[in-house]
Amino acid sequence: MPDSKEKKDTTEEVTTEQIMEAVKGFQENLEKYGEESVDFKEFEAKTIELFETQEKQNQKLIAENAEKEKKALEMEERMETLEKEIVEQTQTKNINYKETPEYKALQIFCQEGVTALDLDQKQLLRTDNATQGGYLTMPEMDSMILKQITEVSPIRSLARVKSTGSKTLEIPVRTGIPQAAYEGEAAEDVLDTSDYGLETVTAYRLSVTVPFTRDMMMDSEFNLENEITGDVAESFAQAEGRGFVLGTGAKQPEGFLSLAAGLQADARETATASTITGDDLILLTGDLKVGYQPYYGFSRQSLARFRTFKGAVDGQYLWQTGLGGGAPNTLAGYPYILIEDMPDYDGTSGGNGTFPVVFADFMRGYTIIDRTGLEIIRDEVTRKRQAVIELTFHRWNTGQVVLPEAFKLLEIKS
Repeated sequence: MPDSKEKKDTTEEVTTEQIMEAVKGFQENLEKYGEESVDFKEFEAKTIELFETQEKQNQKLIAENAEKEKKALEMEERMETLEKEIVEQTQTKNINYKETPEYKALQIFCQEGVTALDLDQKQLLRTDNATQGGYLTMPEMDSMILKQITEVSPIRSLARVKSTGSKTLEIPVRTGIPQAAYEGEAAEDVLDTSDYGLETVTAYRLSVTVPFTRDMMMDSEFNLENEITGDVAESFAQAEGRGFVLGTGAKQPEGFLSLAAGLQADARETATASTITGDDLILLTGDLKVGYQPYYGFSRQSLARFRTFKGAVDGQYLWQTGLGGGAPNTLAGYPYILIEDMPDYDGTSGGNGTFPVVFADFMRGYTIIDRTGLEIIRDEVTRKRQAVIELTFHRWNTGQVVLPEAFKLLEIKS
């Protein structure tokens, strides 16, 4: 049947040519109508919508995998339903349905009306009345729990991660090299040495205890311990990601935005108070030494604003779509990552004095140490009289800025 065929995805993909055409049209409309005109604002909204569509295509593969998983689950449910129908048919195949009381009652009702039915024929069990059968029925529980998205700052994916068997890791850091000099014939050379320092990184304990009753464990439709463990792992990832960005360094990670990291004092200020411009983002790229492999880092809301920025000299948009072959989108020629724990820049004056943008080589500049994996302690004894089980989760790790010169922050001028 035509209705059973799957509907094809008619969503039109956004190509690089479309993006470039939209950018060109955006510039032409800006020159033609002006930034404050209704026509320009309408075209700007359409252009931003096009950019958002292209950004979603970066997640296309994940969406396709999710769709395959969904179809597999649907097929499994269909098979279970089919098996139930087969069992029911097998159990009743030797019964003539015309001989059943239900059929006879329906025949009388259709021929003579409800008044011809006797008391037994009028009685029936139903689900909408508790005393007439509703107590005997139970709602079906879905086999999947719907879960909200947990935003995790992806610093771990970019930084250097080191496993250690001790609580403290000492990292030697070269702070200077011998200074060579030219000399004349028979002249004595200069005595000089390399200089070294030491960064000490100490792991701290990230913990939580989750109590639940034995009744809950026995009556749950799901594997309760597995669900709790998965939720805690997600919570730990969120907590450590926030710590790697905002942590104070006191019994927790040292975030690169904290005062302890010492990066705020050396931050680049925006040229204009309360505002970030495209030129500010471009100038930020010149503050790191040649040889680092830096990324921009900012929140999703900031990205939405930066997509509209362009250079004052060439008028080209700073945000550029990837040109295929696995190349990522770029901002001012550099890749970027979304760090949701960083301050948002929404174009208003409320962000004065904040640091919504980082430009850094995380691999060289930031080190994460893991002393242990996720440790789980199952306690059935302490609260046994209440039939309460406690799951305690521990993990020892931390993160720290070990090479400050690999980072550069952008501060909104007050």
